[in-house]
Amino acid sequence: MNGIIIAVLCAVLVLWYLASCFTSVQEGTVKIVVRFDGYVKTLLCKQGYKIDENGEVVQLRENESPQYPDFLGGIRWVSLLKPLGIDRILVRTMKFVKALSNGEFQSRTDEGTDFMLAGVHYQYGLSFDSAEDSEKLPLSGKMTMTTMITNPYKAMFRVKDWFDALVSRVLPCVREYISEHSYDEIIGDRDVKLDQDVFEALNQVGGNGEPSIISILKNEYGIVLVALETVNIDPPEGYRETTLAKWKAEQIAQKEAEETAGRILRAVAIEAGIEVGFLRARLDADPSLRGKSAKDGGFREAFDYAKDLVKRDRAGGGLTDVRIGNADGTKLDPATATIASLIGLLGNSGGKGNNPRKKGKPKDPKDMDDDELFSDLPGADE
Repeated sequence: MNGIIIAVLCAVLVLWYLASCFTSVQEGTVKIVVRFDGYVKTLLCKQGYKIDENGEVVQLRENESPQYPDFLGGIRWVSLLKPLGIDRILVRTMKFVKALSNGEFQSRTDEGTDFMLAGVHYQYGLSFDSAEDSEKLPLSGKMTMTTMITNPYKAMFRVKDWFDALVSRVLPCVREYISEHSYDEIIGDRDVKLDQDVFEALNQVGGNGEPSIISILKNEYGIVLVALETVNIDPPEGYRETTLAKWKAEQIAQKEAEETAGRILRAVAIEAGIEVGFLRARLDADPSLRGKSAKDGGFREAFDYAKDLVKRDRAGGGLTDVRIGNADGTKLDPATATIASLIGLLGNSGGKGNNPRKKGKPKDPKDMDDDELFSDLPGADE
């Protein structure tokens, strides 16, 4: 009876010992076996793939048998020395930046990790700050790096920290590209694509035949960079507000310039005794009419008269200084008086203390020279 009990106990111990020689590996991951901290082998669990003699995760060839029977699932044999602690699964601390689906980045420090992803795509985060563009504007931003580890041994033992190595290879190229382009080009020019252009640069062979950065990552570190995608790129705080204010000022200036040109054109039309639409059509059809005299069918005198009234208005500083009358005190004829009134309205904002010369504000017509004042009129280039 005692012999049977001892035999059962021995069988149980043997089964426990043998069970301890295995480990469980999740799909799409590997575990690395070390002996006294020296590399022994890599255990992979990925349907249709294997670890070849070079440690690469490769797809099984047609009709090639898997390394492990399917019925074992993720169960992998380590060695008979595992229960004794001689052979063990490598455990380490993994630090990386994970790119979340909402565009946010999460810094991770996973302690006690005994596996690593292999042969699957994973999105890591790349952040940059104070990257100066071609106009010395410091930019900050985020990019995702879709990456796949194809040689776990190289990623683990060829470099101290494979994620830091990945970032240190990609980030300088991102900064260099930004330094060669302006922020406005990066966000507004369809031909400038930060992520795609940087990826192409990383894939280019050096001038002296040096391997590309992507080749180095794969061949030296066992990391394949699949794609780069820009999440965001931002200028310094307050830049957008400054740009928006400038844009608004330009829109106001353009609107006032158009209104000024329209008033001048109406004044010329009144002087010529024709409708504004007809005048504009004539000038569009033949811009030279602006420089021809009335006897030749042109409007030179009407433009000269409007220009003279504008000069008088600018010299006087406002509508109140425009004299509606002749030098001898008699009244102007109705048409001429109407012209003077229209020209006198040009550029008067009506506010005391208004300083049109302040940066960011449109010019008042009395601050413009003749070319500026008439530049938006039909035929002004003639």
